[in-house]
Amino acid sequence: MKFLVAIDGSEASQQAIERTLTLAQPGKDKITLMTVMEPLSTYYPRLMMPTGDWVGVQAMPDPDHEKALLERAGSLLHASAQVCQQAGVDCDTKLELGAPRHVICDLAKAEAPDFLVIGSRGLGTMERVMLGSVSDFVVHHCTCPVIVVR
Repeated sequence: MKFLVAIDGSEASQQAIERTLTLAQPGKDKITLMTVMEPLSTYYPRLMMPTGDWVGVQAMPDPDHEKALLERAGSLLHASAQVCQQAGVDCDTKLELGAPRHVICDLAKAEAPDFLVIGSRGLGTMERVMLGSVSDFVVHHCTCPVIVVR
């Protein structure tokens, strides 16, 4: 079987890796670990002017900070891949840029895994409305079976 596991360094994503390793058969199945970094430029808000027009804040993200985030994401993938390899499961990694919810669904469509595994932070109703839930979006928009680990 082929598993796609979306990770972000949270406890829930670590549990997703652990659960996947209980399902995967060493020497037979393959795990693709993925993490998505949202470009810093997407964090700059649009503001409404007194005229009612929306304008974007023109600011350049700090390239050193963005580089550090990319390195941290790469380290996360490397450490997680080592856990899979120590368990005897073939593993590769993917570091993607973009909006996590969309990138995860797009990669699942392209990779066609038997299962996509994702952790859930267990947000309450209000937090989910305010912050959004990547796992909830993925469950409703992904074309392959999704396992949500809590």
